[in-house]
Amino acid sequence: MRENFLVIIGFYLLLFIQAFSYNGFSYAILYLPLITFYLPFLILQLIGISFFKYLVNVIYVIALYTTPLWILQSFSPFVDSFFQSAIEFILPYSWSSVPRSLLIYTAAWSDDIFNLGLGVYRNSGAFHEPGAYGVFLNLAIIFNTFFEGSMFNKKNIVFMLCILTTLSTAGFITLFVILISYLLKLNISHGIKIVIVLGFVLSSIIVYRDQDFLQKKIGSQLEEQTYYAKNKLGKYDPHSGRFYAFYTSYELFKDHPLIGRGILYSTSEKSSGEMHEGASYTYGFMGILSNYGFFFGVFYLYNLFRGFWLLANITNQQKIFIIGCFLAINLAFLTQIFITTLSVFMIFTLGSNYRLMIKWIKLYRYEQSLKQG
Repeated sequence: MRENFLVIIGFYLLLFIQAFSYNGFSYAILYLPLITFYLPFLILQLIGISFFKYLVNVIYVIALYTTPLWILQSFSPFVDSFFQSAIEFILPYSWSSVPRSLLIYTAAWSDDIFNLGLGVYRNSGAFHEPGAYGVFLNLAIIFNTFFEGSMFNKKNIVFMLCILTTLSTAGFITLFVILISYLLKLNISHGIKIVIVLGFVLSSIIVYRDQDFLQKKIGSQLEEQTYYAKNKLGKYDPHSGRFYAFYTSYELFKDHPLIGRGILYSTSEKSSGEMHEGASYTYGFMGILSNYGFFFGVFYLYNLFRGFWLLANITNQQKIFIIGCFLAINLAFLTQIFITTLSVFMIFTLGSNYRLMIKWIKLYRYEQSLKQG
């Protein structure tokens, strides 16, 4: 409890420093630290690390019921037409400003996510877009492996197949790093490991070269988004994207390295007019550093890793696999804003409450031993 209290006090202090420095006070400064750091602590006190197992099960259920819907929309013109009409009807009750959500399923909403080469829509599951779905599928694979001890179980195979349906380059790369890390930890000869790794790499290169959509997507995004960011075109137009977000976050960190900027909207560049409302930045670890500053940012990332380490030690995973999973999911976070969502703050809370870490893991193991008789 003491560790969590100190984190909350430090966060309040940082918010007030940013508010004074950038003249951006708002009522959110009063409750944001409690939502950000106390709520995850409270959840862990109530249900412990079983939270992460529940998260895996929720994503598994989503995968099971949304995949048939995605198949029907991709291959049945009638179902596709019905979903297109339904998302327009449900829009006033949806969370999005774009017609896409059927509340429990995200229907394909435009030709932008239709792959001409394969003749299918990209699968978003119940998330706002395919890339976001890919992030949580990979996170579910990691958590499920930490809990179950093995990679190739029923749930993980379903998650992997669903990642393929997202056609997300970030999702593919993240899964590739996870699989390589798992391979390296296996108790097999180094020669076999080298052959399999080379096979993975070569097959990935072949797939990348043969699939024009992957090359065009990555190449065009890198060129366009870095051009927009370098020329600060995001001040007047709503530019976005993973490379744009990384570059703008890097520039923001250079300008405000110690205390960061923009944890609250009132202290952000969007509030001051230095960036367009619809532009995106502060994704991933660079976003953490730019928002929170160097010291709090490093503290956050360090404890995020410690939280991963705790979860992995439920089944005594090897160091190489833990480090690989941590690097993999941080690659995924570079493309999305999820590094500051509740699920990720829960991992941070594990790492930042060292004295309670052992209690939570012992309690989970005890509950499991009771279930197994």
